[in-house]
Amino acid sequence: MGPTFSRLSGVAAALGVALLAAPVAQAEPTPLNGLFALAPGVCANGAVTGSFFRMILPTGDAGGPYLQNSDSHCSDQTVTPLSAGTDGGLVSGSYQPQPDAAFDAAGNARSGRVTTPVRFYGVDFATATNPTDPQTGSGTGRPEISNSGGQLSGDLSSLGVTWNNQVFNQGSPKPGGGLPGKTSPVHGSIDGAGNFVIEWTSQIVGGPFNNFTGLWHLAGQYRGGPVAPAAAPIAAAPPAPAAAAAPPAAAQPGVAPAAPGQPGAASAASIQPGGAPAASARPDSASVASAQQIAHGDPVLATRTIDLPARQHVPVWVIPVLVLVAIVAAGVFVKADAIAGRKRS
Repeated sequence: MGPTFSRLSGVAAALGVALLAAPVAQAEPTPLNGLFALAPGVCANGAVTGSFFRMILPTGDAGGPYLQNSDSHCSDQTVTPLSAGTDGGLVSGSYQPQPDAAFDAAGNARSGRVTTPVRFYGVDFATATNPTDPQTGSGTGRPEISNSGGQLSGDLSSLGVTWNNQVFNQGSPKPGGGLPGKTSPVHGSIDGAGNFVIEWTSQIVGGPFNNFTGLWHLAGQYRGGPVAPAAAPIAAAPPAPAAAAAPPAAAQPGVAPAAPGQPGAASAASIQPGGAPAASARPDSASVASAQQIAHGDPVLATRTIDLPARQHVPVWVIPVLVLVAIVAAGVFVKADAIAGRKRS
């Protein structure tokens, strides 16, 4: 009875270690090819929902301070809402390149497949995914968003912005695979109904926005399959109830508004004193929870502004080490049982 019990204990211990190791193992991310339909960005009651863009000042980080866009209709003009282009949004697995004639006579961007052109300092900017990056001339990876247990990652090195007869790479990673400066990997989440949120930051290299960093927040619903421009657009989320907020700061005397297309020092000076950004565009989590009872599959989920946790990667050596520990543990128990048997005899 004793030796048999010892052997069974050893096997049970080894299996226990192996089972503990199993949840740590992560399956390979699964590519999600097809349309990521974008929910439009909407500013209301001091909060923003849906898809939007912000530009981080060279001295800032992902928490700000941000550059104000004089053409934004949001009370917090550091937020520029985005809406889906003619393709319905971002396509994973296929390029959505800018047209050969990327600008009109006034320098307004003419790309409009991913997002609808939007005003930024008097000039329209637009997005596209290009096989060859127009700014650097380097080849890019095919746009790809992948899913691993509800956590999204991807390669958007092909994403570029056109504005005022200029081009800027705003992808992540950059063409060639680097993450310079404040550029951060694409990360996000998706639920069982396809509602998703994707975020990344991309530092600009060269040009009038050198060392500024774009913060991209895309929300909507993954619809998969080929591009379907005729698909019904995602409706904007209902605005949250108004909350008490401090009145907007009065304009500083002597600060002239920025000239169209020239977001230089004057526009940067529009940030509130002390380098702090304007009132946060992220809604209070409690007010959102009370105002929006979100059911599984409700498209409202796709338009909420949420804080995305940084993705955590388990080192590749963890699994082999845990397996080795299980084998050693089993061996120790068997050896101990044999020694105990000899002593009893």
